[in-house]
Formats: sequence, structure tokens, C-alpha cells
Amino acid sequence: TDNLLVQRPVPATSGYTSVWDNVGAISNRGFDFALQTAFFRSRERDGFEWNADLNMTFNKNEVTALYDGLPLTATVSGRVTSVAAVGQPLGTFYLFEFLRVDPATGNALFRKADGTETATPVSADLRFVGNPQPKYFGGLTSTMSFKGLDLRGFLQFSQGGKALNMVRIFSDDGGSTRDNKIKSVLNRWQKPGDITDQPRMVSTSGSRLLSSRFVEDASFVRLGEVTLGYRLPGSLARAMRAENARLYVSGRNLHTWTNYLGFNPDVNSSGANANTVMGVDYYAYPLSRTFTFGVSAGW
Repeated sequence: TDNLLVQRPVPATSGYTSVWDNVGAISNRGFDFALQTAFFRSRERDGFEWNADLNMTFNKNEVTALYDGLPLTATVSGRVTSVAAVGQPLGTFYLFEFLRVDPATGNALFRKADGTETATPVSADLRFVGNPQPKYFGGLTSTMSFKGLDLRGFLQFSQGGKALNMVRIFSDDGGSTRDNKIKSVLNRWQKPGDITDQPRMVSTSGSRLLSSRFVEDASFVRLGEVTLGYRLPGSLARAMRAENARLYVSGRNLHTWTNYLGFNPDVNSSGANANTVMGVDYYAYPLSRTFTFGVSAGW
């Protein structure tokens, strides 16, 4: 895809800081895979049947052209989070790279542009630290039926992508704010010699700096739906003056298996900037778990 419409910077002396222009290009390479299977199909009427559908998408995204090759950074809540840069996937996280916690002081240490360590990084030390786009994603649908019963389940999965958990600038911030803290702060540095990746509980320890420390694995498998239905016998349906009738109970977003510390790894809080910012969790509302009971009938 080329001639993408993006805002390119212009000298502020013009009265503007950017203008819209067709200057971008992006490459997407990959393949889609779909498999439809019939595991079992009875020869008897209303006998047991089991069908399943699997789909998977593999994609490699890369920004291939920008105006004068200059990267475009994007912010969330006034903080630089992501970048569109030639040679990188769109939305790559652009942050300080967290290295370790100094065992002597408990301060967070970050990588400088020259490769050395520092406790006080500057904007020149910002680096590409993670790709929010998954290596592959897809879904699996399984449907079983026997007599009047039917059972349908749906699994959604995504693997290899990263998420920036910006909620941690409040929940893992060395005590800078009064927000509740995540349990990993229990492993914080407390005395000289402690070996940990959790800075000391002091706001000046660098614990609140937006860095790769807040970039997490966003891989997940989600039980998206389970529906159990029962088709009423024809005689009973006709007594209701219906051609057919079915009772069902359904649950959605029942459970998500993930190592992500936030509410939902499949997230983007950026709103209008969603074309550049991806995978940023800044207090995004979590998915609701819903249960539905119902009757469907036809006359």
C-alpha cells in the first residue's frame, strides 16, 4: 500500500507544524489459512455430528517509505509510545530500554544511545523495543449436535504480539501515586545486594519512566463463546403453533488465558490515533463476560 495519507512535519514558521500529504508506504506479507473439517457425521437422522472450522492469519508488516525517511512518533496522554519508522512494523513501541535494577541502589538502569547504562535517560536514548502486531492470530469453531441438542464453542487466539501496559505508570510507579499497586511490587528492591527487576519503592528510582519494563507479552487464548441449545420435538413445537422452537443458553468472553498483567491483552486505547498507535493499554475498559438465556421460534 503506497501513497498513504499521513501528517508530515513542516517548519513552524509557516504557521503550522504539519500538513497532510500522500507520502507513506507499507508492506504486508503473509498468508491466510482455513480448514473446514467434519470429524464425525452419522448416517442416522439426528445422529451425532461434529464439525470444526479453523482459520489462521500470518502477516509481516513493515513501513517502507515516509517523507524524507523521517520517522513519525505518536503519543498517548502526552507521552511518546509508538513510531512509524522505515524498516519497522507500524506502531512499534518507541521507549527507553530497561536493562536491570542496580543491586547497590535499587534504581532502574536503562540503555543509552551509545550502549552504556544510565539511571537518567534522555530523549536521544529512545529505542525500538517491541512490536504490537502478532506473528499469527485466528480462531477455532467447534459444533456438535445429537438429536435435539447442539453445542457450539469458539476459541480466539493471538500469539507473538506485545502490549504496552501504561496503567503501570500508576500501579507500578514506586509509590508516586495513591493508585493500587500490582503484586509484583512485593518483589521490589529493599536493601543493597537484592537481585530483582523491580525498582525500590521510591518515586525517584526511575520506576515510573515509560520504558520496555512496561512492554508485556500480549499472547492469549480466549474462550469467546459457548452455546448449548435444545430443539423442541416437532409435536411440542406445533402445540405452540410454531414450525420450530429452540431453547438455548450462551456465554461470551468466558475466560482468557494470558500472561498479560492488565485486564485485556487484545487492546488499543489510542482512539483517533489507531492508525499509528497499536497495543497500548491506558485504562481501556475490560471485556464484559455475558450470559444469555433465550427461546427462538418460527411461525
